[in-house]
Order: sequence, then structure tokens, then C-alpha cells
Amino acid sequence: MPRSAVRKRSVSNSFQAAQQAWQKSYLERPEFAGRVGTHDRACQFLPDHWKANLAPEIAEAAAALFDHEDKAQRIQWHRYAGHGCSSQACCVNFLLPLAGNAALLGRWIDHVAGVKGAVPLPIEERHGEPRLIAFEWFPQEEDYLNESRAGSKSRGANSTSVDAAIRFRLGEENRLLLIEWKYIERYGNSRDEKHKAGDPTRLRRYANIWKRPHGPMRSDIEIADLCDLFLDPWYQLLRQQMLAYHAESDPISQYDRVSLVHISPSGNEALKTVNGEAMRNYAESRGIDGNLFDVFRDMIAPEWRDRFIALSTEHAFQPISNAPYMDWLKDRYPDLFEIKDPA
Repeated sequence: MPRSAVRKRSVSNSFQAAQQAWQKSYLERPEFAGRVGTHDRACQFLPDHWKANLAPEIAEAAAALFDHEDKAQRIQWHRYAGHGCSSQACCVNFLLPLAGNAALLGRWIDHVAGVKGAVPLPIEERHGEPRLIAFEWFPQEEDYLNESRAGSKSRGANSTSVDAAIRFRLGEENRLLLIEWKYIERYGNSRDEKHKAGDPTRLRRYANIWKRPHGPMRSDIEIADLCDLFLDPWYQLLRQQMLAYHAESDPISQYDRVSLVHISPSGNEALKTVNGEAMRNYAESRGIDGNLFDVFRDMIAPEWRDRFIALSTEHAFQPISNAPYMDWLKDRYPDLFEIKDPA
């Protein structure tokens, strides 16, 4: 692709604007009167009513699940979990109902992982109950990415985690899916000086574990400065792929295979656009005329490349779209069910 085509590609903000407009109209329904903000918060439930952003049948269960008497075990809700366009709320709305239906969850795993015969297994215990899906997950017993501070990490904050994780058995293998969920997110082309000030810490943590033979990325990757990958969403993708790699390659790991599954709406073109000068240069040098996920997949070493799976939300849930709990979701997120591309 010519340099000018790569650098001058512009992407409309129409998806984000359309979703915000839709969520605003949804929150204007009579049943939410008095529970929604105004002006620039018109798409957001008031703090005391944030649980209204969750499907009625799971709202209380989700709040109880995230809470915990042990502060270290509490799962952090995002600051804007009450916003109509919250990706965390969206993720919980789609996935939490599956946690109570092992057969349906198994069908879903088969689809997203491209396997047949997945048997979901408990991944953690909360409040004395085994859970088939863990939210804001990271390996609590291991510090694969050198991120712990004084031997502790917060779940869902200040360390690399994924929005959800699912453990399953396939034949004789124990496998793990790490799930990252996006809704209307989009990212800029540069980092500010405050963020760059943290680069020495990032380099100390990741410089020796990000590429082959000690990490998932190609040993001959054409990126001279690791700091170029500290721009989101590349930074998040890199850390999560490293997490998947080290959780699998650890000699005492309980998992035979660990994959990162990235789920986002096909309509969110801004998210999928290759951002950052260094990343656009990389795509050009490799002759990749594709989206962000195509470029990131190219960065991964060939023998680990199939551990990264990018799916549209529409495609990911198409096989179970007739499940009863989907009726509420189709009303709440109608654009996430209209298939616009094959994946």
C-alpha cells in the first residue's frame, strides 16, 4: 500500500456517535425515569442506579459476584460502568448468563475457539460457589509479567488482566480462553509525556519476555523500539498475548493451550484502524493492507499465531443468538446482532 494511503486513511466516528445516540434513546424509556443523568451524562445511569445498566435477570447476581468480603478478591467495576456504552457492562450482559448454562457455554466455546466437544470447567470459586467464567481475570498465583507491587496485584486494576476467562477441557487437554471485550472504544495516534514517563518501568517488566525465544512475538520483528508498542491498543494486546503465552509455556502450568480472544463490533472501524506512526510504518514494511488485528497477528511468531483470535461480536454470538437470554440483548444492543462481515 502506498505510504500516503496508509497515513491518510481517515475513519468516521459514526459508529461511536450512532451507539451513543441509541443508548441515549434507550435510557429515555419510561422505566428509567429519574435514574439517568442529563446533558453530557444523558447516556449514563446515576451512581445509585448503575445496576440498571445490566440485564434485570443478572443485575443483582453480577453486583454480588464482583463484591467480596476480602478486599483483595473484589473485582473492580470500571468508573463508567453505569454508562450505556460501557464495554464492561456489555461484556457482563453477554457472558454472565452463559456461566449458569454449561451446555450452552460449551457450544459457544466450540464456536469461538474453532473446536468440537469443549467441556467447561470451573475456573475459580467465589462466595463458596464454583464459577465457569471469571471476570477481570489474571493468574493470582503467578506474576508472569513482573507487575506485582510488594507481592500483590489488584484484580481489574493496575495489572494486566482480561475482561473474562474460561477454562475448558478438550479431549485430554486443559485449555484456557482469555477474552478481551470492546464496544465503542477507539484510540489515538500518540502518547502524552505523562504516559511516556512510565516507559522505564515498562521496559524493566517486559523487555526480556515479549518476543521469541522468551515471548510470543517474532524474534525478527521489525520494531526497533519496544516503546513504540506502548501505544494502546497495541500495548494492551501485547500484554495480554504475553499473558497467554506465559500461562501456557510455564513448565508447571495447568493449561495445555491458552488463547486470547478479542471480541468487538464489526461496525467499529475506528477501533480496527492501524494507529500510531510506527505501527503504520510496520504495516507498510510488511505489505499488510489490513486492519489492526491483521497487523498484530503478523507480529506474533508463526508457531504461536493461532493463539490470537479476533471475532466480531455479531459473529461470536451468532450460533447461540436464539438462546432465551438473547432477547433482552437484542433490544439493548441491536447493532451487535446484525452481521456485516464474516468475522
